[in-house]
Amino acid sequence: MKEMLELEEQSKEAWKLLVEYKKLYELGEYKEGAKKEKEYLKLRLDIVSQVDENVKRSKSTPIAIIKQKVKNKPKIKRISTGMLSLDRELVTEKMYKSQEIGGFGLGNFIQIAGSRGSGKTSILMKMLTGFSDTEKVFWADFEMGEDRVVEKLEAFKYNEKNILYYNSSRELGDIIDEIKFLSTLGVKHFVVDSAMKIRVKGIMDNVQRFSEISSTLSELTSTLKINIYLINQLSQGSEKDGTLSLKYGNDAEYDADFIFYIIKLAKMNGNKPVLDKFRQIVYEDDFRVVKCHKNRQDDRLFTVKIPKTEIFGISSAVEVEYKMDMPIC
Repeated sequence: MKEMLELEEQSKEAWKLLVEYKKLYELGEYKEGAKKEKEYLKLRLDIVSQVDENVKRSKSTPIAIIKQKVKNKPKIKRISTGMLSLDRELVTEKMYKSQEIGGFGLGNFIQIAGSRGSGKTSILMKMLTGFSDTEKVFWADFEMGEDRVVEKLEAFKYNEKNILYYNSSRELGDIIDEIKFLSTLGVKHFVVDSAMKIRVKGIMDNVQRFSEISSTLSELTSTLKINIYLINQLSQGSEKDGTLSLKYGNDAEYDADFIFYIIKLAKMNGNKPVLDKFRQIVYEDDFRVVKCHKNRQDDRLFTVKIPKTEIFGISSAVEVEYKMDMPIC
């Protein structure tokens, strides 16, 4: 506990240096800014190294300690997604029968996939802006860029002080270091858009690259007790024959605690899809279909329609406490 408090204080000092050196650069005081930046980078490196050491030391724990830890932890906090239709499904069977509202606990690697235009980013933005009501959220954006991000955020209610935006290095190692550093400041939710843009040094093969990305992110969620939400793509086979699987192999599916597929439904006229003037299928726009393909948290699989008003409407994220009825994997 003492070590964690010291680490948190160091992280706050590093964050202060970060703000200071950026401000100095803005004021044109480059020499003093460079000095502060060097202090920040040195302290940041030390913090990340300490996180790694803490993880190594905590890997092996006597089962007696684990049993006592579980016994003394009767309640789990879940944070809602801000979408009531989805939160009603993210529950245990007992909670579902009691019509309780749920959400995500911590320690989960969550992958969200779907075809182009299915609404993956909109649903993830609803989650992260909802989380920002009560806590800080990290958002690694490799798809839209600053101008589009600011424009798209206008459709949501959010606390701008709690969203930490990142569109710097796409190297997996750099992203991991950023996550480790911010986790010491109490950040628990990390959104990454998308897996396709992450690079891994020394690996060119896409199957191996995605395997490394998923296994590394999955390990982080369990060791740091954080949630990572990763946007992914459907496999080419999924696009062609309508099956649901993640792009580039089974490892990514194995590593995930949750897999959600966002599905587009065609508008129907009787038993035939509606076509536009170009003979292209017209898709439903009033709702999004979310299929939970994997759920290690509660072992519940489901398919739910989320009205567009729940995604773009204003509804705050809330924490829900309840007694643990089954172990969280």
